[in-house]
Amino acid sequence: MSEHSPSKVPSPGQNEQLSPAKQTFGCLVVLLVVVGIPAAGIYAFVQWSNKPLHQVAEDLRDYGTLCSGREIPGAPAYTPGSGPHPIAVFESVREGDEGLSDVWIRSGETGDPFNPENPGVVELVACAERTDAGEVVATCDFTGESVGMRSATAEITVYEARTANQVGESVKVVGEDTSCPGFVTFKGALKLYSIPSESQFLGVLESVVND
Repeated sequence: MSEHSPSKVPSPGQNEQLSPAKQTFGCLVVLLVVVGIPAAGIYAFVQWSNKPLHQVAEDLRDYGTLCSGREIPGAPAYTPGSGPHPIAVFESVREGDEGLSDVWIRSGETGDPFNPENPGVVELVACAERTDAGEVVATCDFTGESVGMRSATAEITVYEARTANQVGESVKVVGEDTSCPGFVTFKGALKLYSIPSESQFLGVLESVVND
């Protein structure tokens, strides 16, 4: 594992490449089959994979399991038309990661429905996952290394926290945030991609949150 610190402190909020967290499940199942694990073992693993990790969220980050299809049954019910609907927002940060990073939107505003302080009120979860990448649009300077950042498209999908059912249609946006990370930890070659800006997240999510 390598660590790089930037030669100068860049703007916060940027992260590494995005990738679908849901790839993890398929890869693990294939691995179980290849190494010859008995069918009973595969069945037990699938049952475990489908079981909620949290019945009730104790921390906002617990809702990150929705991005891999694991609901939180104790979350409040979502009823369209009775907004605002508190929402937790996440994005995948690097290829191969099982978890996602929370995205802070309008943080610090009391009573704001985006990433509320009380995890027990969250009704919806938004997940942003990279779908493809384009040309280099920025360069990040780290100690002894410069890394190009590619423009990336992210697909933003909203789920009901209680059931993991998708709410509305997924929306794709080309990430406008090209600020460099202040610190990164990675394996192999470092790859950086643009991510959706706060205004892009708000543009996609405000209507469903306030409905």
